[in-house]
Amino acid sequence: MAFRSGGSRNDWVWIQAGGDDSYGDLRGRGVAQLLALFKIRKLFSEAAGVRHLALLRVPDQIPSGIFHLASGHIRVGKRRSGGEMRIVNIRTVIGQAYVIPTGEGQWIVNHRFDLQTFNEIY
Repeated sequence: MAFRSGGSRNDWVWIQAGGDDSYGDLRGRGVAQLLALFKIRKLFSEAAGVRHLALLRVPDQIPSGIFHLASGHIRVGKRRSGGEMRIVNIRTVIGQAYVIPTGEGQWIVNHRFDLQTFNEIY
């Protein structure tokens, strides 16, 4: 999708996917590709207002969000079962992620690059 009349970005971001006891070794965090930011205005309801949303492509963690023994990083890959697109509240997006492609539809998540993320995981 175009971003501010430019080309598509598909930036990798950290998302808060659950509590500290979920989502494997990342303690409730996950990574996703940010495809679009948008807002929906409620006009015809008692609670009028605006909702700020994000369209994400969420990959699977390989295997189940456990640190890879050789590299010490989490690996993610394209979902094979579908259902990878999600619309979430923009507050779910908590920062930029650093992801390295490793092959066809697989990436390594570099959680050590960002000191704040490193400190929250460990």
